[in-house]
Amino acid sequence: MAKVIAQITARLPRLMEAGEYRKLRYAGGKPSLQQLKKWIEDGEVVGEVKGGMYFVDLQAAITGSDDPLLAQMMDVG
Repeated sequence: MAKVIAQITARLPRLMEAGEYRKLRYAGGKPSLQQLKKWIEDGEVVGEVKGGMYFVDLQAAITGSDDPLLAQMMDVG
C-alpha cells in the first residue's frame, strides 16, 4: 500500500489559452491547434471562446467535469 509523503496544493487559473494548453497537455503527437479549437466548439473539450481567442477550462480538464460543486468538493477551483 502506498503512503502519502506530501500533499501539494496548487492554485491554477480557471482558463488557459488553447495553444498553451496544447503544449503542456500533449506530449509527442499533438493535435493541431485547429483540431483543439474544433473540440472546444463541439464541446468535446470544455472551454470558452472570448474575443476570438480559445481557452480550455483547466478545472474541467483536471477533474474530468465542469461541475462547480464537484470542483469545490475536490478543492481544485
